[in-house]
Amino acid sequence: MRGRQAFAGAAIIFAALVTGSLAAAQTAQPQWSVMHQEFVRPSMLMKYEDTSKEFIAAVRQHHDASPVFNFTGIAGDDLVYTYVTPISSMSDVEAITSGFGKLAQAVGEAKWGDLMVRNGQTIDSMRDSILMEDPSLSYTPAQPRLKPEEEQYLHVDLYYVQPGREAEADAVAKDFVELYRKKNLPDRYRLFKVVMGWDTPLIIVTTPAKSAADYEARNAQTKQAIGAEGMALFQRAFALTRRFEMHGGWIRPDLSLEPFAKK
Repeated sequence: MRGRQAFAGAAIIFAALVTGSLAAAQTAQPQWSVMHQEFVRPSMLMKYEDTSKEFIAAVRQHHDASPVFNFTGIAGDDLVYTYVTPISSMSDVEAITSGFGKLAQAVGEAKWGDLMVRNGQTIDSMRDSILMEDPSLSYTPAQPRLKPEEEQYLHVDLYYVQPGREAEADAVAKDFVELYRKKNLPDRYRLFKVVMGWDTPLIIVTTPAKSAADYEARNAQTKQAIGAEGMALFQRAFALTRRFEMHGGWIRPDLSLEPFAKK
């Protein structure tokens, strides 16, 4: 796929630029991911998914050529497809990058090239980012309401933070975690910082749910539970935010690639 090749090229740049951030955040034990997004042409949605599944099947068949490569696929309500690949270090990025060449050889250069062209015709544009999750800024209840297999939908909030106010945003995020813990709320959320990518500084908060309707119902209950204290925190957050967006999408196992299992 044209998109996965773009990921490979961008990863080399990210590897050089993010090294300093990795070293600085070692004590916080952050979790890192590469996020690749593809903006699909509406008229070619079915062809996009078909060729994406071809790509996944080919990689799965030859997964030993790039064993570090895996991702979770999310189909956005806005026809943006997001692929998140966890990485433990920059060596993973380098391994994935070099693995694309090995995959092309394993699949066959002609067959691989044809797949890249057919999939590329369905995509309008792409973008890549490096995400960092600081576990201290995410919330996981002691007894989550949903089991992992029930988390089929993701609600996503984008906080475009005003430059220079990142430390204040961290303080608000920590206060949110403390409030959720005090209220013993049953729904978890994850907070990611885009450390390299578009329109930074940017904070992404994801909340899993069974569906969009399930999220809306639970969100109403959450707002009631956090009350005025929670609303004051949101006001603080928005005071630091130059732009805010909300998105949603379905987690797609059929557009995901599971971690490599050694035979």
